[in-house]
Amino acid sequence: MDQSVAERRPEPICGMNTWMPVPARILDVREENFNTRTYTLQFVDEEIRRMYRFTPGQFNMVYVPGVGEAAISISSDPGSTETLDHTIRLVGSVTRAIQRLDTPALVGLRGPFGRGWPLSAMEGKDVVIVAGGIGLAPLRPVVYWLLHNRDLYRRVVLLYGCRTPEDRVFAEELEAWDARGKIHVLVTVDNATGSWTGPVGVVTSLLRRIKVNAERTIVLVCGPKVLNHVAAWNFLQLHVPPDRVYVSLERNMNCGFGRCGHCQYGGKFMCRDGPVFRFSEVADVFGKEEV
Repeated sequence: MDQSVAERRPEPICGMNTWMPVPARILDVREENFNTRTYTLQFVDEEIRRMYRFTPGQFNMVYVPGVGEAAISISSDPGSTETLDHTIRLVGSVTRAIQRLDTPALVGLRGPFGRGWPLSAMEGKDVVIVAGGIGLAPLRPVVYWLLHNRDLYRRVVLLYGCRTPEDRVFAEELEAWDARGKIHVLVTVDNATGSWTGPVGVVTSLLRRIKVNAERTIVLVCGPKVLNHVAAWNFLQLHVPPDRVYVSLERNMNCGFGRCGHCQYGGKFMCRDGPVFRFSEVADVFGKEEV
């Protein structure tokens, strides 16, 4: 595995038996918007709590007894694993079951799984992060990482878009990150409501507000399928090489280690070979609706 892409991928906390979830308690539930909450979880077993590590961009399988499990990105600070955040949108039976839970209910966790963002390859580069909607959740750990290791990177820009100001996730943090001056944050909405005075339009329209040095820029993209496509192509048109444009893709991840086959994407498996891919790795199937 390419070390610059995968970093040192942590071993799943379940050890050899990766089918068995580990109990974790819900410590806190925070409303992000009308259908999205961030759950702060803590492993019941203190030894597992001490051992657990993850790379930004990885995910856990979150299990609700009697209902099933779903792949959910880890959205917390990778430097502090005493607790873990999972930002969950109401989209299916498992996430609906999770959203009916509150403190101090128990869920099961398996993970971490997948390949994360290219932290080493980003060193010494300009980093442009593009997120749409809940796509900011898998990128939030990268922002924490960049803030903790700011001297390793050049200019850092975060472009974030959502439907309305009320749909933003981590709204207070977005403002705080920009206020610190270490990351330039630009936020746009499709429809301005309330007292919103910021940019209006799709997130890729924010590219007009920044300068991209193609020779030293790495791009990280996560959002709805159409955003992943449009943003990737926009940066390619700006002459950013395809092996320096990274996208996080999610597709029916059921097992976490590439055995069930549900998340196959061309010749790759999202849960094992991704969810983070270089554009150059998936360019041949990226725009095909049937894949």
